Amino acid sequence: MINEKVKNLAVAGGGTGGHIFPALAIAMELQRLMPEIGIKYLGKKDSLEEKLVAHHDWQFIPIPARPLKRKLSLSNLLIPLTLMSGSRLTRAIIKNHRIDGLLGTGGYVSVPALMGARKARVKIFLQEQNSFPGIATRLFAKHADLCFLAYPQAGKYLASESKFFEVGNPLRPGFAIAKQDEGLKFFGLRQDKKTLLIFGGSQGAEALNQKVKSSLGDFGKDGRIQLIWQAGKYNFDFYKSAFEESGVNGAILEFIDRMEMAYAAADLAFCRSGALSLSELAAVGLPSLLVPYPYAAEDHQYHNARVYDEAGAARVIRQTELEQFNLYEYVSGLFSDPERLKKMSEAAGLLADPDASRKIAEKIIEVLKW
Repeated sequence: MINEKVKNLAVAGGGTGGHIFPALAIAMELQRLMPEIGIKYLGKKDSLEEKLVAHHDWQFIPIPARPLKRKLSLSNLLIPLTLMSGSRLTRAIIKNHRIDGLLGTGGYVSVPALMGARKARVKIFLQEQNSFPGIATRLFAKHADLCFLAYPQAGKYLASESKFFEVGNPLRPGFAIAKQDEGLKFFGLRQDKKTLLIFGGSQGAEALNQKVKSSLGDFGKDGRIQLIWQAGKYNFDFYKSAFEESGVNGAILEFIDRMEMAYAAADLAFCRSGALSLSELAAVGLPSLLVPYPYAAEDHQYHNARVYDEAGAARVIRQTELEQFNLYEYVSGLFSDPERLKKMSEAAGLLADPDASRKIAEKIIEVLKW
């Protein structure tokens, strides 16, 4: 028999780390504040969220979920049936586990879970990572007891009756801030040079990699600049060979598993503008040159990047503009202007909210009257 005194919360969010890591961070903070809480994580079977949840003492419960294909696809015809099945199972989970509320952090797996939570009449919480809200948030904001918005700009796209709480994005669990000398030592770099960090996600970003490769000759001739380049698996040997032949100072890796060290070592980042990356750049006060992923849903990476650009923390370059953009000229010019770089760093820091997870967890506890 289930102990009636136990407080239970369901969490649903998946597909990508951008949806999963905020869910994990909030759930961990709730568990820290209330050790007796029971966390039930709803996600797709054999998914990234299942793999990550396995590192915690929470119960993972698979529910049916199917992504919406942006192009015409026969699989889209099965989505209504999958949604109904996932919603029914969520209602059963809520009843059987005496769930008090459900937190949705986006991704297609959260939609059937939120449908079920609404029909079960439990408290609903949403956490939106982007400045242009995703489909799940737009659909359920007016039904939610509280929407946690990382960007105030997101509110104008939601129903007027929606209840908002503006708070930053939760940082990835385990995220830490290191000192610059520690980061430079970690990568074997020198303290008398400026450092450019390049990354495009765990798989790299071909458009960014091509631009860096075409600029290696200029960087190699400039003894003031060194690079930390996460190139990803695709064509890694090709990029590594070009890197070594150029004579540029720095390090090239397939994947950086200690991003806190890379952030600490860097003076500027050249990267995509996913919500998770931007939150971490803000947390460490790192200026950036952002190239939004052009195929992101609703172009949300561009909307995110614009916030940082308008705040003075970054410059935004569209991928279609990359070919004509002189990366070396921009980077070397910025590194020659320490006052401008400092202002960008300060602007980035002002966008950070290191206590976002705690604030969200406390609000959930308050609304649930636990």
